[in-house]
Amino acid sequence: MSDLNRKDVVFFRHLPKTAGTSLTTTLANIYGDAQTYRFRDVGEEFGELFSGVLQARGDMLSLISGHIPLQVVPEGACGTEFTILRDPIARVFSLRRFLEQQPAEHRARMGLGDTITIADMLASRIPGVYAQIRDGMARFFSSHSSFCDPSAPEFWHPPQDGRVLEDCAEVLGHMTLGTVEDMSTVLRNLQRRLRVPYEIETGMENFTAERSEDATLAEIHALTEVNTIDLALFHTVMKRLPKATRGTVSLLGAEIDHRTLFAPQSGQLYSPAHIPGRQGFHLHEQRGKLCWIGDTGRGRIHLAPSDTAQALTISLYGVVPHYPLSEMVFTVDGSRWRRVFTQVDSNGHYRLATIPPHANVIELAIVQPYAMPAAAITPGSPDRRRLGAALLGIRSEAQPPD
Repeated sequence: MSDLNRKDVVFFRHLPKTAGTSLTTTLANIYGDAQTYRFRDVGEEFGELFSGVLQARGDMLSLISGHIPLQVVPEGACGTEFTILRDPIARVFSLRRFLEQQPAEHRARMGLGDTITIADMLASRIPGVYAQIRDGMARFFSSHSSFCDPSAPEFWHPPQDGRVLEDCAEVLGHMTLGTVEDMSTVLRNLQRRLRVPYEIETGMENFTAERSEDATLAEIHALTEVNTIDLALFHTVMKRLPKATRGTVSLLGAEIDHRTLFAPQSGQLYSPAHIPGRQGFHLHEQRGKLCWIGDTGRGRIHLAPSDTAQALTISLYGVVPHYPLSEMVFTVDGSRWRRVFTQVDSNGHYRLATIPPHANVIELAIVQPYAMPAAAITPGSPDRRRLGAALLGIRSEAQPPD
């Protein structure tokens, strides 16, 4: 795999049940969905698939993510590598809640019922469940193959002599780290590490609610006994984590990763997947080819410095036929911006007043009047989002300034 290493690609090695899906959404907004690749499954010959993606995507790939253990893809495959950790006991409770939300047939294959107790999980001998609740973090970052191989005795009886702990601590020492318990520090440190010239924001919609209040002391004690390596590892790493510095993160032009900015070219039409520099949006949806404004009600697009004036037309979709698209507000660096509005069916088109040349990064914000629960639009929908307007595309007009 070494001959295909891409030092310009960021690698988010996503430890399961660490609110990583929310962060993945944020990263896809930063780089643009077309510049990111999320691996969904890690199966046989995954190393070849991983290398193939790095090779095939060429210069269009900026970030990869997925539940990819160190045993499957070792260190050094990409450039900046980072991960998010979580208190080991809280991670098990989150896993329980996640499993209870899975389809009944999926739980049945794991020998689990509708209600899952800690005792049920501890009794499971399904390798995927067993490994997740018994030092799952150490297994994820371990280079000892026997610790991660169900055919090896060490898988079922992990060594307790500190070898695995030291091995994982060394691996994590090479990564950019953060914890679910302190996401504000994670975001500020990532902003610096990834050289993003604007504040990174993320929702916690995938932070699976903990439900530890119905666990007995005996169950918590049992979890502690089977997670001794993870607990030692977590608290060892916590002591080494850098604290976020106070104040605004300031980056000069040469320090900025310009892949995190939108630089529209005259005469081009861009779909949301090809618009980097976004914040406050959900993931791009292939079916509708759109990107919903998120829970803050304010989608932000960060424009790269430009020595020419820019005439942009933004197209939005309203969640219901009567959605007040005419009430959408646009701002540029906080100042309300003039626009000419036209509507065709459920689509609104907004021709913005020309944005003059600018030497610095500027923020173009799209503010929606309100959002409504998806279940109020489609009764019974499992979608927990609140939806209002969605970005369909941006056209950069080839014309002189106003």
